[in-house]
Order: sequence, then structure tokens, then C-alpha cells
Amino acid sequence: MVELIIITLAILAGTALVLWAWGRQESPFVLGAGEAWFVALKREADAPPLLGDMRWSSRADLSFVGPDDPYWSEFAILSGQRNDVLARVAALSPADAFVARIRLIAPPALAFGVLKALIAIGVLSQPDGPLLKDVSGMGYDMAFMPSASNIGRLLEKPATYAPAMVNFLQYKKPDGAQAYMRYGRVAMRTVYRTGGRLLFFARVREIARAASAGPCVGQWDELAAMQYSRPDAILSMEHAPDYRAVLVHRDAGLARTVVIASTPGGRA
Repeated sequence: MVELIIITLAILAGTALVLWAWGRQESPFVLGAGEAWFVALKREADAPPLLGDMRWSSRADLSFVGPDDPYWSEFAILSGQRNDVLARVAALSPADAFVARIRLIAPPALAFGVLKALIAIGVLSQPDGPLLKDVSGMGYDMAFMPSASNIGRLLEKPATYAPAMVNFLQYKKPDGAQAYMRYGRVAMRTVYRTGGRLLFFARVREIARAASAGPCVGQWDELAAMQYSRPDAILSMEHAPDYRAVLVHRDAGLARTVVIASTPGGRA
């Protein structure tokens, strides 16, 4: 009996280790946790590159949630000291810039591994249903949903387009963050079910340079980016019953949001 218990525990430990290692391959662990700087820039396409210690970058393509104009041209996550990062941004003379000190956070690696395993063996299947081109009749707050015109622009992209959706998040006080977290856990699981992945999640510690205009003026609490495998993948999430069920928590938690589709590895 003792030997059987030892063997069982060894198998469980080995399985957990494999799942943990699988989860560690996800983007948040590759990017790294801890302090960093998130930068959004508005400038011309032929402007010089943003130099220095860059951990992630993307080119803004189109608005998904928010005004039709994405406003920004690019995003980046940088390492470095506050004054150095601000000087690097100022040296580019952008038409506008948003610079925030952030704390990058990664969910538990084991949770990622278990999630990927459940999807691989078919316990969690890909949401399936007709393509949603207009979500205005679903009964949710349209301030947090894509407009029909923004959906149309996304669907005009090639099937090979894998958008990284950059999310600006501001919560209602005092309990909006907790409500949104109830939504966020299911949302991330559903993103993975569509073939997508989490790129980064970060809490805003300080806005060192505020946007002077555009949809991102003001304070923000968190920033995140999810990448989808194809243009219509994000629209398939609405067909997952558990995801639909938690949209009320998103509406209860958010004060405002902006979501911009981008291409990772852009010019920044």
C-alpha cells in the first residue's frame, strides 16, 4: 500500500511538473514579470524607431472597442529608468504619447498548463456558431462592445491576420476591479479556447506622461493584450455559454475601456 501511494504521488508530481513547464512557455513568462514601462505613440509611419531595451512592441492597426480611429500608431513595453524612458520618447517628437509605469503580472504557470491540456484533450472545445457581425442587440453595454463598423474593418483583414488586442482598462470604484476579475478569469480561458493567448497583463503604477488627446486621455488602472489566431476568433467567444454568463461582471466592473487591434513586432 505504501509503495502504491508513493508511486501515485510521484505520478501526480511528475504530471504537475510537466504541466507547469508547459505553462511556463506562455508569453507572460517569456516577457517577464516585474516593473516596466508601457508606451503608446502617435507619429508618422516613416518616423525613426524607438531605441533601447524593448521587451515587446506592436503596430496599431484598427480600433475594436472605442472610436473608429485607433489614434495610436504603435505600442511598446520598455525597461529602464523613468527619466531615460521619458527622454527616449521625447526625442522622437511624437504628435502624442502615453507613458505608464507598470507592473507585469503572470497567472500561475500550472494554471496555464492545465488549461492548455484541457483544450488539447477536448474537454474545453472551441466555441462554435454563426459569425457575429453586429452585437448591438445582445443586451450588453455597447460602450464595452465593438461597433458593427469596427467588426467590419476587422473582418476585412486577411485570414492570416492574428491581432494582438491591446486593452486599456479603467474600473468603477470601489469594487469594479473585483467584478472585472470574475469576468477576466473566464475571458482568458475562452481566449485560449479560440486558439488565442495572453501576451501580457499589467497594473498601472504611475502615468508618467498622459495622453494629450484621443480616447486614452485620463487615468487607467490596468493594461492587457490578448492575441487571437485569426480575425474572427474574438467574435466566436460570444458562443461560449460560460463566457456569455460573465459579461454582466464586465459591465459591472468597467468604467471605460479602449481596445485596439495591433500587429506584434511592429516598428516600435
